Amino acid sequence: MSLPKVLRVSKSGRESYHHGDLEAALVDAAIELVRKTGPGHLSLRAVAEQVGVSPSAVYHYFPDKDALVSHVGDKLFVDLADMQREALAKIPGKSARAARLRYRELGRTYFRWAYKEPNLFRLMFGGFCKIEKEGLHIEDEAFQMLTQCLDDLLATGLISPEMRQYGELISWSSVQGASNLIVEGHLPPDVFESLLDGLELAMIGRKK
Repeated sequence: MSLPKVLRVSKSGRESYHHGDLEAALVDAAIELVRKTGPGHLSLRAVAEQVGVSPSAVYHYFPDKDALVSHVGDKLFVDLADMQREALAKIPGKSARAARLRYRELGRTYFRWAYKEPNLFRLMFGGFCKIEKEGLHIEDEAFQMLTQCLDDLLATGLISPEMRQYGELISWSSVQGASNLIVEGHLPPDVFESLLDGLELAMIGRKK
């Protein structure tokens, strides 16, 4: 169900509107602008123009660009998690095979999202969004799903307790690094499956 939108014409003759949830509309507009023109061109004024409100209306919700980018980043991490959750739901079960497949699919879905939305990916990981928690999004659902996948690998005997303690660092940095190199054109897209093969070999070793 869409939010109510009321059109009006200002004294200057420019058409604008009042939105039922202006904050959400501003975030959505920012995402569309980044998607089209890249994170470097995002500004509060551009977002205001996109939505059809005055810049002062934007400042009411976001005192500066960093505040807007933070909200955009939060929404993008939720969108990524939704996509990954849907993919993992297609691989049910508690077997070692299911755990292995979910681990690979989590990385594969991460890459698919990055490759499909390169400008949004750049916003999230190109120094525009501030990363807290010592560089780890440990409270984000996407990160929690990685933790669960690694716990499943441990529970099914596919990785050792010694390797488990390095799981998040090795997995995320490998998938993130390969995704970034491919998105920026330094590697062809088809090498990502080879990255998953190598990551699986490093984490799990020989197939069991």
